[in-house]
Amino acid sequence: MLQRRKWDVDFLGVLSTNEETYELTGRFKTVFVNSQNYLQFFIKVINETPESFPRNQTLFTCYSTELEKYGFQENYQENEFNRVNELYEFLLDSLVLFKPSRKVLSNHEEVYKAAEIRLIPKLESYKVSQQFIAIPIFSKSVNQMTQEEFVDSLIQGKYVGTAEGISIEADDTPSIVLWKEENTYTAYGMFDKHEYAHGGFSFVSNAGVRTIPFTLWENKVYREGNDDDALLFVDQDTYIEIERELKITPPIIEDLRHTIQPEHAKSIRSDEEVDFEKEVKDDIYLIAEEDMQDKEEEFLEHFINITHEMGLQYYEKDLYNFHTAMKSNALTILAGMSGTGKSKVVQAYGRALGLDASQLIFIPVRPSWSDDTDLLGYVDTKNMLYRPSDTSLVDALFHAQQERNKLFVICFDEMNLSRVEHYFSQFLSVLEMEPNRRMLRLYSDRIAQQIYNSAQYGPEINIGPNVVFVGTVNLDESTYHFSDKVLDRANVITLDVKSYAMLKNRNLRDVKEKTRKPYTFEQYNKFKKQESIVSLTDDELSFLWELHTDMQNENKNLGIGPRVVKQIDNYLKNLPTNTFLSREDAFDIQVVQRILTKLRGPEGLLKSLIGKITEERVEGSLYQLIEKHKNVSKFTKTRSAIHQKAKELKVNGFTV
Repeated sequence: MLQRRKWDVDFLGVLSTNEETYELTGRFKTVFVNSQNYLQFFIKVINETPESFPRNQTLFTCYSTELEKYGFQENYQENEFNRVNELYEFLLDSLVLFKPSRKVLSNHEEVYKAAEIRLIPKLESYKVSQQFIAIPIFSKSVNQMTQEEFVDSLIQGKYVGTAEGISIEADDTPSIVLWKEENTYTAYGMFDKHEYAHGGFSFVSNAGVRTIPFTLWENKVYREGNDDDALLFVDQDTYIEIERELKITPPIIEDLRHTIQPEHAKSIRSDEEVDFEKEVKDDIYLIAEEDMQDKEEEFLEHFINITHEMGLQYYEKDLYNFHTAMKSNALTILAGMSGTGKSKVVQAYGRALGLDASQLIFIPVRPSWSDDTDLLGYVDTKNMLYRPSDTSLVDALFHAQQERNKLFVICFDEMNLSRVEHYFSQFLSVLEMEPNRRMLRLYSDRIAQQIYNSAQYGPEINIGPNVVFVGTVNLDESTYHFSDKVLDRANVITLDVKSYAMLKNRNLRDVKEKTRKPYTFEQYNKFKKQESIVSLTDDELSFLWELHTDMQNENKNLGIGPRVVKQIDNYLKNLPTNTFLSREDAFDIQVVQRILTKLRGPEGLLKSLIGKITEERVEGSLYQLIEKHKNVSKFTKTRSAIHQKAKELKVNGFTV
């Protein structure tokens, strides 16, 4: 009587070597012509198998007919040597996905066969000794839920649906699962056990559900390649690396009193318990916030001392402005006349953070750059290689993608020697997205398997929040002015230089008297406040709306978009507590840096808005507006900027 059993899971395998086949089966060849004159071969499983699967069973037999859908045609007229060699060569550069099955013959002999064969090209990084682990993939299209619903279900221990190809046995809980959103993956873990019922999984995490972007490892995985794939394989070393990153990440929801359990295990708490918990959480939050304020104050003091030691004579309020812009926005631009030390400010900031040469990267912009290939590189289609540009930017971004807890500052020196909108175009679009969606495209996924160095330079790079961009610009006849697309995304800062008499007071003391470790991204990120609710006052919002209305009345292409309002709000929320730069002055600075930089054009268009210079002041609707809103700020910087633009209109007939 013939008995059959099939495990409804996917295994990953590779063509066995002759030595492995002989050791396990007694046959001398992995590929051979069987008694029915068909080519037969052995596949060795290279992934962790279910607990119920026999530990000593690693080889599976298969037939060449399974490969016809991949273009393999067996030539029965050839001699046996050529037939075997052709199949061997055909499989040499592929891994094999398959379903395992077992036949128990009437003589009790067991035969293990690989069914539903699917071929996957080997990555350049493949090593013979590698073992792999399967990770299930969940998605909106397959599991009929949004990512938010999926996360809520994970936290509450609810059922999230099934993932085809993964073991459902109680002893085979995956510690990591993935959510797929378009072409981006997010990892969730660490899970200790699971239940499978009602056609789906529910997971339990004793330490709380944690999450990290998966982009760092996406070029190291094997999967079938379909849109509805529910499984991918990573090697054991990579899997351990992902687990380590998850373990050092705080849980998505932290609760001081209890860990959220599956829905059926929830307990009812009294009002007194809830109030006590809230009071404790608030106290701990305040203590942590005060501690971070002290650490940020210490960092800024160190930064200011370094600028003095380097001979830079800038006002403390301008350095606070620079730091606040850097931590609250993805792109900051230092503008001004040549020779004022803009690049040195960035160097001082990097030194204060303890960044090494691989983390603080200066990229001199060239006038000849016309598109992003000059900055990033290109695909050499003749040799099928990705050729990164000599700027080293791509290497730095891949480094940042691999070292998530390191901070990277990338400075484009003399950024406007070429048109920023051309060579920086991808970045301008990407930097507005959520961190896990900031995917910089180097080349098409369709040719990724054909690029020989795709393991080193994958088709995409994720620009994580640990990468901060800054540019230095000179505004003269040799440079290009920025378009609104750039100005909408950047703080454009002009630093005021102190009196030259201060040069004699250069601080020569050693600022390294304390041994300081480099700031990690996690430490730097704690300087930030990331609340999404807008906290601008009613008066501040009223001023911005009236300013927007005045600009729109003059020209429908002028105005203040919601993006800029949110960025001004984020800047003000992130202003450190200090005695140099008040909130009123910071709001004034933001009006200049985020709004007035875009006020450019001919006299006929802007005259009534900016006004003309009289003996005492500039008369125009903008000036009247800041007079009306004196309760918001004194608008010292704004008045000066309006006065400068009025002079430009008078002398040139246009503003720049």
